[in-house]
Amino acid sequence: MKTKSTSAIAVTVRYLSVLRDKTGLRQEEVSLPGGSVLGDAAKYIHRKYGIQVPSSLLMFILNGKGWNQYPEGLETPLKNRDIILILPPVSGG
Repeated sequence: MKTKSTSAIAVTVRYLSVLRDKTGLRQEEVSLPGGSVLGDAAKYIHRKYGIQVPSSLLMFILNGKGWNQYPEGLETPLKNRDIILILPPVSGG
């Protein structure tokens, strides 16, 4: 894991569907230390709301791509103004 820098980054976390009820929010700006990775955001969400991501019950999306589509997975570095979406899997036809 990379060493975190002292300058913070701000990411937007959007909670869709039933997660709005659980968190009471549609979205929030989260401040994380520079050098944070997607897994750090997942830990924050779990600590604050008890929501476990990634999970087979929830989609965990960074900037329009599922976390597992990134070669580094949960170790994918976060940048200022990244957008994370958390939602139940979508189905239909």
